[in-house]
Amino acid sequence: MDNNKHDAQSPESQAIPVLATSVNTDDAAPHNQASESQASKPEEPEEQEVKPADTKSQASKPKSTQAAHQVVQVNRSSWAIRFGVLLALGLTVCTIGGGYLLYQQMQQQLQLQETKNLALQDQLQQALLVPNQRLAQLEQQQLSDAKTFQELSKLATDQNQLQDRLEKLAQRSPTHWMASEAEYLVNMAGRKLWLEKDPRTATDLLKSADETIAAMNNPALLPIRKALAKDIAATTNIKSLDIEGGVLALDALIDQLDKLPLNRADAEASTAEDTTISGDLNDWQSNLSKTWKALTQDFITIRHRTADAPALLAPEQQWYLVENIRHKLLQSQLALYRYDRAAYHQSLMMARQWIQTYFDVQAHQTSEAIAEIDKLATLDLDPITLKSFAAKPLLLQLTSYGELTSAEEPQL
Repeated sequence: MDNNKHDAQSPESQAIPVLATSVNTDDAAPHNQASESQASKPEEPEEQEVKPADTKSQASKPKSTQAAHQVVQVNRSSWAIRFGVLLALGLTVCTIGGGYLLYQQMQQQLQLQETKNLALQDQLQQALLVPNQRLAQLEQQQLSDAKTFQELSKLATDQNQLQDRLEKLAQRSPTHWMASEAEYLVNMAGRKLWLEKDPRTATDLLKSADETIAAMNNPALLPIRKALAKDIAATTNIKSLDIEGGVLALDALIDQLDKLPLNRADAEASTAEDTTISGDLNDWQSNLSKTWKALTQDFITIRHRTADAPALLAPEQQWYLVENIRHKLLQSQLALYRYDRAAYHQSLMMARQWIQTYFDVQAHQTSEAIAEIDKLATLDLDPITLKSFAAKPLLLQLTSYGELTSAEEPQL
């Protein structure tokens, strides 16, 4: 017994289980533990010594141990797969979170950059505002300077012209006042012709101006005399009318309107009828008619007219009639001053028609008024076609410069 116990506790008996365990471990992971195999190399003598026992233990290994060993290997591989999947999910979540954080940072940087850009644009606009204002001011100043330069040039030109005129005026002949007198006469002739419609007086004034120019005894003034002769001939051909006389005749006619008698039908004198009753019995019908007329003439009056009679005017309407006729005559006066032939004749004919219709044409005053209107209607108002005098610009040149230039001589 003691020997058996000694054998069980001897190193050899103890080495067998250890080696068996190592062999099982090596079978579970033969290729993944290279380092452990290298570490067990110093114990090779012991392995060589117990090889028979190891072979025997492997041969006697039970089948349950191998099955357990396979289950352990499957569990280990499933946990490795799970660990890999979890690791991949974690890496994916970390990647997505990192990307989102990176996106947020990029958005913040973009917003910050946009804010900076807007601030820079505002600063740039503010910086460009002052130069633009300065450029606008410079442009306005340049325009003002150009305008001032033009005005100065014009003033210089005017000054030179005035200087030339002064020099020419200093060299004028002593008879220059006669040229001014002739110019004044021509201006007065224009006023008489176009304002007062008096061609006769205008002709006389033009002749006086021609005599004044002739008295200067200067052959260089011959163009002025030619122009005056042309103007005198033009004014002489204008038919002169007694405008003042026509206006005064219309005034007298207006004053007589209140004295014209109205054409009243009740004022007509009827033929006196014989109302004497005869003593002859054969005239009983005539006597009966006369008696009946004598009884009814104070109650009913019947008059028979063979022509169309105008409507009778009430006494209070006479004032409106007279004022309307007076208004037409005043219109004819205005047309006479303006040489408006159509308006003049239209106003006169309307006044004549009203007088003939509403006033007693048998009266002496009415017939005289109608005759006066017919006389005034014979006036032939020819419009004045002459617009200006040819001698006026020449006389203006003579009084301004003291001489005539060939460029301003009229084409006669």
